[in-house]
Amino acid sequence: MNQAEKISLISKSYTIDSIGVSVATETKKSVYAIKSNINQSEFYEAGQQGLKPYGAYAVRITEYNGEDEIEVGTKRLTVYRTYTRTDGRVELYATDRKGQK
Repeated sequence: MNQAEKISLISKSYTIDSIGVSVATETKKSVYAIKSNINQSEFYEAGQQGLKPYGAYAVRITEYNGEDEIEVGTKRLTVYRTYTRTDGRVELYATDRKGQK
């Protein structure tokens, strides 16, 4: 059985500063997630979009608010797809952020 690991859900809010520039503020929320491996068909479908899946993380649906980035350890990932399960969790399919190796 997969064990839960701590990840951070990253949300962003934007404000306009005094000279009219949009400034992003990040907020991280730590949650427990169960990591699962990416199956072959998911890997293929993501590859068709130019993505290389890193993993899928299942978190409680009540903890997820549409965040499009997560942090696992020191690695920042982009959520490219979600899937709502029937057990009260949502799976976050994540890939390396664009521009990172």
